[in-house]
Amino acid sequence: MKKDKEINTSYISQLDGLRAIAIILVLIFHWFPEGEGVNILANGPLGVTIFFVLSGFLITRILLSYREKMDHGGIAKAYKVFMARRMLRIFPLYYLVLLAVWLAKYIPIISPINTQFYTYPAYYILYASNFLIEYLHDWSDVLSPFWSLAVEEQFYILFPFIVLSVPRPYLKSSIIGLIGLGISSRVVLHLLNINEGVHMPTCLDAFGLGALWAYVSTQADPSERFIKFARYGGLIGLISFVTFCLTGQGNFAAVLFFRTSMSLIALFLVVGASYQGGFSNIFGRILNHSSLKYIGKISYGLYVFHMLVPAVLVPLILKLMQRFAGVTLSLTDFSSRLLSLVVLLVLSTASWYLYEKPVIQVKKYFEMRGKNKVPVKAST
Repeated sequence: MKKDKEINTSYISQLDGLRAIAIILVLIFHWFPEGEGVNILANGPLGVTIFFVLSGFLITRILLSYREKMDHGGIAKAYKVFMARRMLRIFPLYYLVLLAVWLAKYIPIISPINTQFYTYPAYYILYASNFLIEYLHDWSDVLSPFWSLAVEEQFYILFPFIVLSVPRPYLKSSIIGLIGLGISSRVVLHLLNINEGVHMPTCLDAFGLGALWAYVSTQADPSERFIKFARYGGLIGLISFVTFCLTGQGNFAAVLFFRTSMSLIALFLVVGASYQGGFSNIFGRILNHSSLKYIGKISYGLYVFHMLVPAVLVPLILKLMQRFAGVTLSLTDFSSRLLSLVVLLVLSTASWYLYEKPVIQVKKYFEMRGKNKVPVKAST
């Protein structure tokens, strides 16, 4: 029986480029008319699904490395370390934005913000806004993209117990079971007329495919069959995704497999970017480009801010220019998006260097000690 190779949780360069592609797809989806032009394809859902598959892959690698060290504290220690590091990465900016949005309603110069946060704050504070989306069906809320952050946090709370506690011979089948659960949960919820697709179980096939690749990649000799599966699955996923987008997503086949089709595309991208040094073709050079990698590095800020910037910050900037400089600007759709992009990049850059990165440094105080000494990079 072959031994598993030591889990390497070091930085994978092309994944930052992949994050950049994911956030660009989300921006396109939210900043341009839905269902028209470039958005005839479901760019936003595809971008979010790429994030889900990436998360499944990265956190499973981390958890598998912790599993190797559990003789130094057991499952409880591993879980505490994992959650502490996740909270340090996710919570500070998330709650800072919620605080800023809450305080904004008391500042007269800021126009009223269209969000359900003021009426239902507990859903956002408790990372449960996906339930609110399902309840109200209000996608006009500027904080509606936070549903995916809620889903990820709910997954982070539960999934570590599987990786850390299931006996190794059954771990692969357990992950495959999660993928099946993701598909079957959509059937059950569809029969109950719960169709927004924002509940955590409905996303398990995306997380699970990423987790499955993390597991397979830790084997002493990663299966070439899985590499082929990712390639052919990506092609099938792409064809299915385009078909669903062009023919409609309301039929039962789409309910079952629309997210799976996007997950297969994302799996192909994640496998290609992380296997044997990543893509070696022109796409690999694109993913390795410094500008794209930088966008990937600040992608969390870009995601958190991207709806607030055009809805709140750009109008505020225009008001301030008019009040204090006597300058009145009338923006076209193009110039408005361009200004929003500049503001978004500046804000996310400031957030990364002045707030997120310093907080991330605290992660060094939460580590699993043991035989696997490879550090977990901040990019995860």
